[in-house]
Amino acid sequence: MLDVARVTGPSAQVVEVSPGVTRVELAGELPLGWCGNLAGALSRRGLSILRGNADRQGARWHVVLEVSSEHGTEPRELDFYELAGEPNPEPQGPPRLDSFVLDVPRRSASVELTVRGPDRRGFLAALLERLAALGLFPARISVETVHGMAADTFWLQADGGQAPAEKTLGALREFLRSTTSR
Repeated sequence: MLDVARVTGPSAQVVEVSPGVTRVELAGELPLGWCGNLAGALSRRGLSILRGNADRQGARWHVVLEVSSEHGTEPRELDFYELAGEPNPEPQGPPRLDSFVLDVPRRSASVELTVRGPDRRGFLAALLERLAALGLFPARISVETVHGMAADTFWLQADGGQAPAEKTLGALREFLRSTTSR
């Protein structure tokens, strides 16, 4: 039986889909950097993102996440829109990556970054924090944890939906190489 919780924000639905796993759907405008903010806020509350997708259409986002709780935090009691605006209080260490693939199409405003690495609480928040520091923000996201390994893909743009500059892409490559296991 599905346990439907209160609706938070202008268009949000939070539903327990199985014991310990909650599905969160958000639709609407979210602030720049929302995904890193939300991932960090959930991590600080003992919640893990198991899998999810997010797509931006203009200024609006459609987000679907499955989160798990291990420390008694009840996801149905949280205001996910508020958490999406909650900045991370302190920088997290960089994630460790096993591999990455960076695809830079010639005629696209987005570059596609796929990363793989051992998941840990805060992995996604730390990665998105580093990307934001480079001036890169997701226009589309697909994240999943399988057998303790993060398998995440981001379609990244510069602020304002522009294609990242070559200098930014060079800094991104340098960051990715520095976090990849040898």
